[in-house]
Order: sequence, then structure tokens, then C-alpha cells
Amino acid sequence: MEFRILQTDTSVDLVEYLKFYLSENPDAQIIIGCDSKNRDSLTIYAVVVVLYKPRRGGHVLYSKKRIPRVKERWNRLWHEVEISVNLANELVDLGLPKPAFIDLDLNPDPRFKSNDVVRAAVGLVESMGYVARTKPYSLCASYAADKVC
Repeated sequence: MEFRILQTDTSVDLVEYLKFYLSENPDAQIIIGCDSKNRDSLTIYAVVVVLYKPRRGGHVLYSKKRIPRVKERWNRLWHEVEISVNLANELVDLGLPKPAFIDLDLNPDPRFKSNDVVRAAVGLVESMGYVARTKPYSLCASYAADKVC
């Protein structure tokens, strides 16, 4: 997966960049989120890694991938969760700190369609040892990944 810096659109090696950034900013937290959109015959997934510094904001890295259109909403949303969890696992396996949060672009309010995925998604994230956040608290997925997507 190719990652880029949101502010400059510069390509980076994610692991090396995170190690350097965290060594320079030890108070920064890793937050991962993913969003997707169906456009024409494609589904576009955008995953973000936000390096959040409390009271000072976040630094966003992102990656996008395009695949043939995923027609089933549940499957498309579930794949967002899988992308986030897989990325978190890869980073931890490579010696990086566990993400502070995995933000899910899902709404627990029954009035919203994404509600039917929430329980399964939170269950997966928490069973892997991470902390899940859903709307309205999932700023990485709801805002940063949405803007990239």
C-alpha cells in the first residue's frame, strides 16, 4: 500500500515515516480510520493514519485503493473495518505502538443504515485488542478518510 502525506501529497514509506515522526513527537498517538465510496463501476477505499498530538491537532497520512464495485453495503462497510484492523496489526507486528483508536465510519443510531454493521465491527476491533470509536467520535474515519475518498 502506498501512503502519502495529506498536506503535500508526497509518497512515504509508512513504517519508516511513523518511526521517525514518533521519535520526534513521543506524545503523538496513532489513530487509524477507513472510508469508502462507490463511484461508477468502482469502490474506492481510503485508509488514513492520523498522528494526533493532543491539543495540537493531527498529521494525516493516507492511501487509496480502487476495486471493482462492491454492491452490497454491508460487505463494503465490513471491508473498511478489515482494512483498518489489518493495517493496525501490520504496524504492531513491525514494532510500532498499538494505535490509540481505530475509528469506524459507522453510526450506532438505528436511524442510519450503517447501524447494522456496528456490533460486528466493534466486536472484531475489540477482540483484536484495539479500542473502537464510532460516530460521532470517529473523527479519522468520518472526516479525514471521507475527505481523501
